[in-house]
Amino acid sequence: MSQPTALPATTVRPEKGETYLDIVWGQFRKKAFAYWSMWAMLPLFVIAIFAPLIAGNVPFVFDDGETTRYPWFRWLFEPGEPVNYVFNMMMLAALLWTPPMLLWAYLRRDLSKKRLIGIGLLSFIALAALLCIAFRIPGIRVHDIYRTENFPELEYRLATGSPPTKVFAVYPLLPFGYVELDRGAQQKEPLYRKPRFVEVDGRRVERWTESNDGFVHLLGTDTSGRDVLARLIYGTRISLSIGIFAVAIFMAIGVTLGALAGYFGGWIDQLISRVIEVVIVFPAFFLILAIVALVGPSIFIIMLVIGLTGWTTVARLVRGEVLRQRSIEYVLAARALGASHLRVLFLHALPNSLSPALVAVPFGISSAIIVEASLSLLGYGVKVPTPSWGELLAQARTNYELWWLIVFPSLAIFVTVTLFNQVGNGLRDAMDPKLRR
Repeated sequence: MSQPTALPATTVRPEKGETYLDIVWGQFRKKAFAYWSMWAMLPLFVIAIFAPLIAGNVPFVFDDGETTRYPWFRWLFEPGEPVNYVFNMMMLAALLWTPPMLLWAYLRRDLSKKRLIGIGLLSFIALAALLCIAFRIPGIRVHDIYRTENFPELEYRLATGSPPTKVFAVYPLLPFGYVELDRGAQQKEPLYRKPRFVEVDGRRVERWTESNDGFVHLLGTDTSGRDVLARLIYGTRISLSIGIFAVAIFMAIGVTLGALAGYFGGWIDQLISRVIEVVIVFPAFFLILAIVALVGPSIFIIMLVIGLTGWTTVARLVRGEVLRQRSIEYVLAARALGASHLRVLFLHALPNSLSPALVAVPFGISSAIIVEASLSLLGYGVKVPTPSWGELLAQARTNYELWWLIVFPSLAIFVTVTLFNQVGNGLRDAMDPKLRR
């Protein structure tokens, strides 16, 4: 009697269970407006990081026939403002990080998308931070030896001199600097192009003095003759940096104090709760006004005050969630196994208590952007000529005929704040178990 043929064994893999992040992401994707708002935020960060490639009056290369210079690469390391320096290093990090990261992601296709994205973001942030620190070390620091040079003016002077000199120069897409003054082109409407010659007392007078005078001001100029589009682009850096850094400050304070109050309770909880009650009394907006009136306008003061006054809501949310988590069995089991209080708190209870606090991040960023724009509108925001959306609005405060200084900055503020708020709404709904279907 023949033996039955054995069927080939099949490997049955256990189904991979859904993590909490998988559930939240699945719920978030169902919120179409919030989901697409998240993707619509990406161009804002791209514009902020790659602003020097989009707009600027410093050429990448400048060749006058005798010497070849690369002033743009030196400007990156000494742009004049700390915010621009940080974003420039982020741009440099993105250019260095992208090719090896894409190659690594291709070679490690077996990894999940979440892990790839997480590792990619952490490596990018680490590289950007390393570049920010490295290029401030005296032996490595790059000095901008062309800081006082006006290359568009030099190019035009050489090209129209006697004899004319052939100059080769390559500028960003929009060849206007955000602080560059276009003399004779103040308060000009969108699509304005300065004429090369004008009639003055019957004489033909040349008005061009720089090589970029023939380019169109797509969104017009402000009251000082600066290009509005260039200032809007670099103003994106100011708005995002204030929002992100202010939120980072109050998240760090709120999460830490809220976790300590919720886990330990007792006199620690009482003390932190009293501090919350005191801090919550101070309105951030008027506190910033008072401090700026004493020490002068500064972007760092705005970040610091918003961060030091905005943590109370986060602390309350984290405190309530940690109170709930500390009575669950896994926390009690960790304590029974001999884990220290700090280990149980920061490795077990706190990671499972951050969901309510994370919802506050997009709302906090949008609120910080509105606060900065309001302060700049009143003249208490960033220092002129630092570009800011609120500062552009302030220029039209006394002359409503300058409609482009009202419409375009207002539109930028409205779109940015709406996107962050929609992402916050979607994140809040995705994390609420009562709303899951």
